[in-house]
Formats: sequence, C-alpha cells, structure tokens
Amino acid sequence: MKRTTKTNDGITAIYVRRSVSDKDKGNNSLSISAQKEECIRFVGECDYRIYCDDGKSGKDVMHRPAFMQMMSDAREGLISRIIVKKYDRFSRNMREYLNITDELDRYGVTVYSLSEPFNTETKEGRMMRNNLLNFAEFERETIAARVADAYNTKARETGFYQGGRMYYGYDSERRKVNGKTGSVLVPSEQAESVRIAFQMYQNPDCSLKDIIEYFKENDIVTQRTGSYKSRGSINQSHVSLILESPLYVRADKDVYAYFQSRGFEIVDDVEAYDGVHGVFAHKDNDGKTYVKVGYHEGLVDSKTWLAVQDKKAHNRKFPNNGKAKRSWLVGMLKCPHCGYSIQLNIQHNKERTKTWRYLIDFGFSTAKGCRKRTRI
Repeated sequence: MKRTTKTNDGITAIYVRRSVSDKDKGNNSLSISAQKEECIRFVGECDYRIYCDDGKSGKDVMHRPAFMQMMSDAREGLISRIIVKKYDRFSRNMREYLNITDELDRYGVTVYSLSEPFNTETKEGRMMRNNLLNFAEFERETIAARVADAYNTKARETGFYQGGRMYYGYDSERRKVNGKTGSVLVPSEQAESVRIAFQMYQNPDCSLKDIIEYFKENDIVTQRTGSYKSRGSINQSHVSLILESPLYVRADKDVYAYFQSRGFEIVDDVEAYDGVHGVFAHKDNDGKTYVKVGYHEGLVDSKTWLAVQDKKAHNRKFPNNGKAKRSWLVGMLKCPHCGYSIQLNIQHNKERTKTWRYLIDFGFSTAKGCRKRTRI
C-alpha cells in the first residue's frame, strides 16, 4: 500500500521488517501486517510510503533492499521522518544504527518508535534508545551462537547435508536414514565433471588451467547450481577447492590415516570409513576442523583422491624442482632437538650425474642454529 504525494516537509516513511528468527519464534505482533497496521494507524491522514523487508536480518542494512531505498530517498530530501514499530526493526547493530541516525540527522530526518515511549530528541531519550539497542544486539549475537551450536551438534550426530550452499556435483533430496529424516547429497549431472577433474589432476603434468580448457573443448557441464554463491561456471579457484574437499572421496582407512596426519578431529571410528561414503569437513566455533562421514556416496576412489592431495601439498609448500617426490607427510616430521620441521635437501655433483637427497631440520639454518644437526 502506498501514498506518495510529497509535501513541502517531505513524506513520512513507514519501515517494517521481519527476520526469519521472528517467524520461528511465532511472534505475531512483529508480523509484517501487524507492523503496517499499527504504523498506519499512528500516522493518520498524513502522506506516507511503506518500505518493507520481509525475512531480512537486522544484523546489517546492506542486505535489506527496502531499507537502502529508504536511505536513498532520505538523501534526496523526500522523507521527513521514519516510523518503526520498535527500534530493533530499524537495526540491531548498535554501531551501524548510530552511524545511520547521524546520517539521518544531517538530512533532517527523525526516527520514531511506537513501542519505546521516550523522546530521542533529548539526551535522556537517546540514552534509553541506545540501551535498548545494546540489548537487541546482544540478543542477535546470542541467537547466532545458538544457531551455530545447533548446526555443529547436528553435523556431529548425523551424516545429513546441513544446508547452505549446494556442493558442485551434488543435489540434495530428503531421505530417511537410521530412523531420522534429512537431506542427503545425491550425484548431479556435474558429478562426471568432478571425476574427470580428479583423474586429470593426479597426472604430474596437469594443471588447473588444463582441466578448465579440457572442459571447454569437450563441452563438459561446468554450470554450478544451488545458492547464489555457487551459480555460474566454475573457474580455476573453484576447481582447486573441489580437489581439496573430502566430500568427494570414497573414504577408506587410508583416508582416515590422512585425516589423523593432518590433526583433524575425527568424529567417527575407523570402521565408518567403508570405501563408499564421502566426508563432510566442518569447523567448530573455535575454527578447528572436524570431519564426519556423510550418508552420501563419494565420487572418487581414495587412491586418486590421496594422490591429488599429495600433489596439491607439494605445489603449496615447495618449489617445483621437477623430480623430487614429496608427500603430505613432509613438514610433519620435527627435529627432536630444536623442534623445527624436517625439510628435503637435494645436492648434485658438478656434472649433475649424481643426486643426493637428505632430510635436514630447518632449525640448522636459523640464526640460533640447532645444537645437533639432524640428518635422516
């Protein structure tokens, strides 16, 4: 509903917002229709325009199109005041709210709340408003923490797909597993692209660019599906992330050993690594990685997947000298005397007809040096 006739003083803006968490809590007083009705009743017969963001979080304003349009209209001098049901409809981020209200003050636009009975034109009223917004921001952060805890709990207890962005090479479908119903990943039309990428990249001479070029030349499906984050065609960085993901491996005991070597927290016993199912890698609230065997089938055998991890570790940590053989275990060996990692040292004779390889601790070349050089 709109009435947009502009007066000399500008129109009244009615801003209404309802987040997903408000819907989950079943708060009918914060429904869009209830907010509109109360605000319209308050403004009476004056000219007004309604700006509505339904299902939008109060964390920030950048992802609220109606709010951004309202701010644009305020800059143009089209708005004289803004009416909200509660101040937390406007924003739950205290710093952002203060920045916005300072900007609106420069435009001569005031903000009125129907639920907080104080005048923000006085210092006492502004103090009360700021205290309320501090509590609103605390509530938002508390809800976010609870959501993260619930996500990690479910991710640890089941092998279901937990939602969010859709993984390339998979779709999701609802299934019942072990008496519980949830989303399980199933191979999509892009699954063959994943298999080809792994098969190609394990070749020492193959690069990420070679894979992309091969896809283009052979008209292989590379269109990503799912959330807005995963739309469009994949590029080299996307292929690199795919090749690193344990989601696609048919995880067996060798993969289990690989996770142990990387220091990941492993949720399941080794018996769960049956050579069939893929693995989810999650981060807990402390940023540490834990791995959980999923209910979905992997797309790539463990031998190929581990060969790819070995190659990527080599490319990531060491210069390419053409012949050296290295592995994901390199860098995990430590000198017992200085604690520095063991590195590979290669030497040749003058004619370069002979080559010697030594594993030497890196501490030997530091300023303090190692008290006992370690050679293996």
